[in-house]
Amino acid sequence: MDLDQREHLSVVINYFWGEGTTSPQAVNESMASVAYHALEEAQNCSAAMDLVPRPAAGRPGFKYIIKQVAKIGKRIASGDTKTYETCRQRVAINFRTQMELAKQGL
Repeated sequence: MDLDQREHLSVVINYFWGEGTTSPQAVNESMASVAYHALEEAQNCSAAMDLVPRPAAGRPGFKYIIKQVAKIGKRIASGDTKTYETCRQRVAINFRTQMELAKQGL
C-alpha cells in the first residue's frame, strides 16, 4: 500500500471506530480488509433503510402508501448512497473485535 492509500484507509477506519483509532502509518492489510467488510455491511444496511416507509400517523391509507413507495423509488433513482448513522454505529460494534485483532496483526 502506498501512503495515499493508507491515508484514505485510515479515514475510513477512523470514521467507523472514532478519531485516533489508527494513523496512516499503522494501517495494515488486515485492517484494510476489515474496513472493506464494514463498508460493505454499512452500504447494505443503508440500502435496506432506504426501503423502509416513513412512519404514518394512524393507519396508512392507499394514497399514503403510494406516496411513500414513490419517495423510496426517488431516493433509489437519485443514487442517494449516504450511510445512515444507525448503520454506521451497528457496523462499528459488529466489527470492533475484528478491527482490534487486525490492529494487533492477529
